[in-house]
Amino acid sequence: MKQLGGSAAKPLGIYFCHPELDSGSINVNNYPLRKEPTLIDSDLRQNDRLVFPRPYRERGRARVKYGFTLAEVLITLGIIGVVAAITIPVLMQNYQKKVLIAKAKQGHSILENSIRRYMADNGCDDMLCLFDVTKSSVEVAREFSSVVKSSHICTKSEKKFCSSYPLKSNNPKGAYRVDGKYAAGDSFAYLWRIYLPNGISYVIGMSKGSCVVTGESIVRDENGYDTGKRNPWSKDRCALVYMDTNGIQGPNQFGADVFQYDVKSDGKIYPSGNYMKNIINKNYIDYKPYNLGAEVK
Repeated sequence: MKQLGGSAAKPLGIYFCHPELDSGSINVNNYPLRKEPTLIDSDLRQNDRLVFPRPYRERGRARVKYGFTLAEVLITLGIIGVVAAITIPVLMQNYQKKVLIAKAKQGHSILENSIRRYMADNGCDDMLCLFDVTKSSVEVAREFSSVVKSSHICTKSEKKFCSSYPLKSNNPKGAYRVDGKYAAGDSFAYLWRIYLPNGISYVIGMSKGSCVVTGESIVRDENGYDTGKRNPWSKDRCALVYMDTNGIQGPNQFGADVFQYDVKSDGKIYPSGNYMKNIINKNYIDYKPYNLGAEVK
């Protein structure tokens, strides 16, 4: 290669590694020459794609970092809190209903299977051999308990299982009222109660001498006050069976965790109302919680 002067043109496709070569004072034959990178250089290809390095002036530039401001975080947390406040109570209520449905089905199954076992053991044609109106409630409770595995009969008030507690109606609309406040119209008695380790308990009340029972119901006004009027009633009932699926835990409302059964003169047992029928057939439970002592709205 010839010596190059200051005005000499550089060879096409070649550039000098040192600026002194441009002055013409140095023989280029004594210096190595470097080729310009071409498009086919392997070090510029990655995964068969051409990669061009960033310009030198940009290589030292700091990268931009993205994030959320404190205001944005607080707003997001506030939205999450509002959504949680709306959805969590609904989820908890749905979960509670599923638990009550499962316990109701379990208690109903135990009641029916225990009665059938007693009938099989005693060669009975119907349930009246157990719910015989000539027997007392104590006798029937003992006989029923004998076929219910691990059951216990309350003969005195025991704090854990045998304490008495008030019962509520299925919904506030039909609730018992006193002086404009919700009150308990009945209570789950402890005496001769049959309870199981799983918390389910039964109380049996026998009709005296006949399957025909009569009585009177109090007529109350819209505020729950006694109007002094009475409605006479008559029912076919040989025995009355109360079932509580979870004891004193609550809500202690008919159709939720408390159910009533009537044993009639045809020797069959019938759930009172449609509460148990809906649970068994439709997997549906319907009740409206309210608090005793609260003002009637």
